[in-house]
Amino acid sequence: MRKLTLAALFITCCLSSTPAQTTRGDDDSPRHEFFAGYSFNSADIDTLTVAPGRTGQHGLNLAYTRRVSEHVGLTFDASAHFKRDDFTVNNLTFERKRDQYHFLGGVQFKSRPGASRVAPFVHVLAGGALFRGFASSLTTAGNTYLIDDATSFALAVGGGLDVRASKHFDLRVIQADYLPTFFGSTRQDNLRLSFGVVFRR
Repeated sequence: MRKLTLAALFITCCLSSTPAQTTRGDDDSPRHEFFAGYSFNSADIDTLTVAPGRTGQHGLNLAYTRRVSEHVGLTFDASAHFKRDDFTVNNLTFERKRDQYHFLGGVQFKSRPGASRVAPFVHVLAGGALFRGFASSLTTAGNTYLIDDATSFALAVGGGLDVRASKHFDLRVIQADYLPTFFGSTRQDNLRLSFGVVFRR
């Protein structure tokens, strides 16, 4: 107990002697972060639409983070991913669209000690997911349309790495999220990878 008390006093003294700019200086003063970038979703579409299966979707990831302390922020995250292809079943060729949208919010923990240019972060988010599937087969004998719309609870657990480019801009070199959804009676294990630009203000 005595050792813990001495360690706590030592840390307190170190923090009190640290210049103010290390916690609220020019480098760390921005409290708002806006992220926009490309995103790839490895979607586990096992219970959705016709001819289900894992598929790669390309799209966009946007996020806003409001920092409430030096290392903690509140994050709202939105992403949209799209897939266009065709498949054949029972001698009918279908043109298919499979789109997924996620709207999530939660907590981000980010490390940027002092004026470091590299800032790793982790976040835990929860919210909802929307799946929209559409397939059509147009033939001289008639037209066939298949439509699938569903919503689900969704989570995102992951993190990434930001590298400072200037006072107000970072490059998000990687963000990786495990993104489970719960359409139907099963769990879908999705993986989202994103990168782009972070504007800090």
